[in-house]
Amino acid sequence: MNNSTERKPEIQLPLSVRFAKEYLKMLCGMLKKYTNEEIQESNELTIIHRSLWTSLIIEVGRIFDTYDGKNKEVISYKKLGYLKDKIDKLHGEAIIGKIIRTRKTFTAHWSKERTNPVLVSEICSSNLIKILEELDKLSIEKSSAK
Repeated sequence: MNNSTERKPEIQLPLSVRFAKEYLKMLCGMLKKYTNEEIQESNELTIIHRSLWTSLIIEVGRIFDTYDGKNKEVISYKKLGYLKDKIDKLHGEAIIGKIIRTRKTFTAHWSKERTNPVLVSEICSSNLIKILEELDKLSIEKSSAK
């Protein structure tokens, strides 16, 4: 019996956006509540901080992913041709570009290029929440893209 189900963009992408918004809110909340020193001195806060930071980067990368490998086609807004202009505009935002360029080094540790990850302070002072809210408004159903 096969219990696997097809991953559907209309379900997966809004979830990625929702999770990214939640991670961003919590991460920036930590930045307001604690100093970097307080976070670094607490093992628990460091773990939470790093987890939120990594998760946010992964979700943003997932939303704009273009990877197609052997048997590994991704689900992303970039793959939805009928939203191309809107997605390309959001993908062109500086904070998105920096997250995408640095994510392999930061989250997977396999980038050949040595890049510094985007800082939490930079993320929190960026327009990322506005970008995520724009994505939240998009309908990814082909029928509504007419």
